[in-house]
Amino acid sequence: MNLRRMPLMDAASLQLEGRNMPMHVAALMTFEYPSSCTPTKRKRFISELIARWRQEPRVFYPWNQVLTRPTRWQLTPATREVYDLDLEYHLRHWSLPAPGDERELGQMIAWIHEQPMDLQQPLWECHFIDGLAGNRFALYVKIHHALVDGISGTRLVVQGLAAGPDALSTPLWARELPAEALQSAKAEWPTLGDLKAAAGAFVKLRRRSDQLTTFKSTPETILNGPLTAHRRVATQHIAMDRIKTLAKASGSTVNDVAMAMVGGALRDYLSQADALPEASLTAALPVSTRKSGDHSIGNQVSIMLGSLGTNVADPVERLEYIKAFTRAGKSLVQDLPKNAVLPYSLMTSGPFLAAVVMGRAGDSRPAFNTVLSNVPGEREARYLDGAKLLHVYPVSLIMPGVPLNFTCTSHGDFLNFGIVACRARVPRVQRLAVGLTTAFEALEKAVL
Repeated sequence: MNLRRMPLMDAASLQLEGRNMPMHVAALMTFEYPSSCTPTKRKRFISELIARWRQEPRVFYPWNQVLTRPTRWQLTPATREVYDLDLEYHLRHWSLPAPGDERELGQMIAWIHEQPMDLQQPLWECHFIDGLAGNRFALYVKIHHALVDGISGTRLVVQGLAAGPDALSTPLWARELPAEALQSAKAEWPTLGDLKAAAGAFVKLRRRSDQLTTFKSTPETILNGPLTAHRRVATQHIAMDRIKTLAKASGSTVNDVAMAMVGGALRDYLSQADALPEASLTAALPVSTRKSGDHSIGNQVSIMLGSLGTNVADPVERLEYIKAFTRAGKSLVQDLPKNAVLPYSLMTSGPFLAAVVMGRAGDSRPAFNTVLSNVPGEREARYLDGAKLLHVYPVSLIMPGVPLNFTCTSHGDFLNFGIVACRARVPRVQRLAVGLTTAFEALEKAVL
């Protein structure tokens, strides 16, 4: 039996698992049926694909990993390899009710996403969904955060699809990863100087500042508080060319524009509820700590804090406000010695995660109001048995005190947003999805 000890960050994702906080992440992919598919063939397309996939006996890492002890209550979790998958459990088929638009899709994904994973099984599931309007179907793949982070998980799923329309797809679990994906970069122990630098940066985040977004910057809102077990999910996409044109014209990055879109959407959403705080809402911005060329599977993430400019009415001024605070946050992290990043990450997230484990998160002032993550994507076309991949929407997780998450990734010609929220705390989440487009168009009109 080949045992694999979980690294510290991966183990933390398992230990945080809770009844109201399942710790899995997912990708929702929408496809266009092949042009050769008649309406009659479409009804059989997914059924035949699933039947073929269920005949595949091969399984590779990380799809073949199962916990040696099926519980989160362990200090040093480990996994072992299995080679006999129950594919009726892992691979499922659903149909949307009419009319099969984004609202019905979001409702189904919310229900699937809120279901905890069975810790006695390999920690992944694939769900095919037909009945989607516009000659489309969907594939939702969820994997436990103890195995992947957003970057490695998205890469794992999307790159598992075919590069051309003529090839039959290989089931995701039957694709053997290259050797470099199985080996993390060798960690170096931090020196005393590294620890001092990390502690100094952490102390800055615990103080008030007019130039830097800190934990003291975060206002209380009607959105923040304890979680329930149920979720809402919504999606949105914007043409990447429009975003890049806007970013270039305003001297911004794509991430700056994404933050301005989220800030504008949240400002309108809270204004409609007559609950907009005077201070700007803040966001935790996950930042990859992977070194160049590191394509390994697993968690390698730090966070920085950013202001979303919800206190600024003018869209151009909001973007400039965001850029100023984001630059300060980046400088704080980028100025750290390379071996100080991990201890800084542990110091930054440690108090919040400890409060989650002890059940106290959500009962006091929030550390940040939301999470906004930008996962790198790719422009190359991908196919599933000739069906073209249209969009990839990340479906992330939420935590007590921070029951709203925006994650975006690019694919092809679009930047795709997945919004996940606690059903009880964030009603009408579809308004936020529409608000992203409204905020972008207002900024685009003002700048261009």
